[in-house]
Amino acid sequence: MDSAHQAKLEWNAVPHPGETVLEYLDFNGWSQRDLARRTDLTPKTISEICNGKGPITPPTALAFEKVFQRPAHFWLNLQRQFDEAEARRHELAKTSQWKEWAATFPLKEMKRLKFFFAEGPTDAAMLLNFFGVSSPDSWNAVWKASAVAYRQTRKFKTRQETIAAWVREAELVARELDVVEFDEHLLRSSLEELRRLTRKRAEEIMDPIQNICAAAGVAVVLVPELLNTGISGCARWLTDKKALVGLTLRYKTDDQLWFTLFHEIGHILLHRNKRSFIVDNAVEDLSDHIVDPEMQQFETEANRFAGDLLIPPRALTDFIRKEAFTNESIHDFAETVGVGPGIVVGRLQHEGLLARHQGNTLKQKLNWDFVDER
Repeated sequence: MDSAHQAKLEWNAVPHPGETVLEYLDFNGWSQRDLARRTDLTPKTISEICNGKGPITPPTALAFEKVFQRPAHFWLNLQRQFDEAEARRHELAKTSQWKEWAATFPLKEMKRLKFFFAEGPTDAAMLLNFFGVSSPDSWNAVWKASAVAYRQTRKFKTRQETIAAWVREAELVARELDVVEFDEHLLRSSLEELRRLTRKRAEEIMDPIQNICAAAGVAVVLVPELLNTGISGCARWLTDKKALVGLTLRYKTDDQLWFTLFHEIGHILLHRNKRSFIVDNAVEDLSDHIVDPEMQQFETEANRFAGDLLIPPRALTDFIRKEAFTNESIHDFAETVGVGPGIVVGRLQHEGLLARHQGNTLKQKLNWDFVDER
């Protein structure tokens, strides 16, 4: 038996309170007209209640309390339970008509990745619970109200629904973090402390990253990427005073993760009053087609912010001019500027000074084992 059918049976099993009134009439040997005289209610009112067509109102419940010696809340609870079941029956009928809308979401993959799902009688009902909305129309209104800016690529033609699912999961994971109100000064002053973490082992970085950022009002979370999205991260404001940075492990190396983290922090610091919500695809997709021209400027600014923060431009220029790029020289340069060597390799590859296969032994490989189980 599927969950929708089971739920329908359960809701249909909730009787109208008029059935209980009939049981009390039978127990006392009274007619409906007798009850009308005892309660000062009209025979029509009693008939409608007994026939399941009329509700038990608070005044009626008070009258029944005196006549049947059962408290008013007993009768009102019967009515409340019936009204809720009736509303759910109507809701189930509506959600059954929303199958086409639900089919636009990668529900199977979301379940596989263990996104935060509350059980529901239909796929549509589960999605509505997941997003915290009451209908596809309200989902559309909320999502559009988020003022989303998405840097699309020619490679990934992602559905808005898939992006929304990933971002919503990031929001739900972020709720489990203790995050204070946003403090721009503290976040800026914490950047160097974050940067030093690039030298740590991968399994040692997530807790300090989250703690440092949470203390400045930014929730940093890792959420598995949904297929064919190309998402590397997002920056958004959860409230006026709390920010979110969501990350994936798209390329599973430390240089990509750190660049994306600082890129998203750049959006928060540089573009707070310009865009409330930016979803970024993978940083290596340099042939992006950015639909919104303003996004090109924002992406350039965030890229420069992240790149210059990780490796000071003058130091990088001197290194490029003077050194041969061996693993040893890269490692020594990384020690000099105080970052992990994988960061330097990633930058040199990005600049075209190293091939994509060169220097990768200096990068740290990342997988979901270094993230604590939720």
